[in-house]
Amino acid sequence: MIPPQPPLRILVCTKMDLAGALILNTLLPHLAGDTVMVLMSEKTRPVENTVPELAEIKFYERDLPTDILFPLLDRAEVQGAPLLTFAGLSERYGITIESITDLNGPEGEARIRAFAPDLTISARFSLIFKPNTYDIPRLGTYNVHPGALPRYAGLFAPFRCMLEGAEAIGCTLHRVDKGIDTGPIVGIGYLPIERRRSLLWHVVNTYRPGLDLFLAMLEGLRQGREPQYAAQDFSQRQYVSLPGAEPFADFKAKGLKLFEPAEYLEILSGFLPPDMAMPGAVAKAVVNGRGDACCSVPA
Repeated sequence: MIPPQPPLRILVCTKMDLAGALILNTLLPHLAGDTVMVLMSEKTRPVENTVPELAEIKFYERDLPTDILFPLLDRAEVQGAPLLTFAGLSERYGITIESITDLNGPEGEARIRAFAPDLTISARFSLIFKPNTYDIPRLGTYNVHPGALPRYAGLFAPFRCMLEGAEAIGCTLHRVDKGIDTGPIVGIGYLPIERRRSLLWHVVNTYRPGLDLFLAMLEGLRQGREPQYAAQDFSQRQYVSLPGAEPFADFKAKGLKLFEPAEYLEILSGFLPPDMAMPGAVAKAVVNGRGDACCSVPA
């Protein structure tokens, strides 16, 4: 047992994209009594600009929301939307949301030490913690990994699960250690796979079961209960990087979809008030895709 925890200093690390915004919209209402800082990664791997399918996914996950939709909504100062943009979240919860590129260097470490978190939670962050940063919080650093560990270590686990015909995609909450996706497991939650839905829909929804596990663990910490861990069986580990052209061809041959416009617009509509139509610039970009990418955003 540990002493019951008073309001905490919590560092939240995620990515500046659509899934990152959904992650923050899920977490922050539960951290209202805590002191929170958010660090955002904007990391793009080179292959995401060279493999057409990865470039398409990047456009819908990152470029369209952050370059077109969110600036439009922020300028219009919309009110009453179920979901908030990054600027809206910062204002609503009175928190600092900062971009970071060098997590473990002197500047990154200094920023974390200056905040002095009791607890760090990482979800979709893309930057790897090293001991000089993951050891800072006295209650530990935890990661929400969008795959069932140890088998689905590495990248793009939702794609791998759908391609393999799995029934569900796992999302693992684990403590961060010196390896990549190797730390002891707190729990695994699952999102059932719906074959009629796209990969993008599964990607942005995969994190919720892992976030629920984190919030349950956090409530236990507040009450003085230490997390229970299970060591990983590394004989089952399959670490995979981002796919190339051949796996995407197999994915398509199985009748699976990377992206579906109506489904995507439904996700984005959560950032709009019920009486607001989807901005024309966004609808145009969804229909025309990256070819019109980044149609200019109206002033």
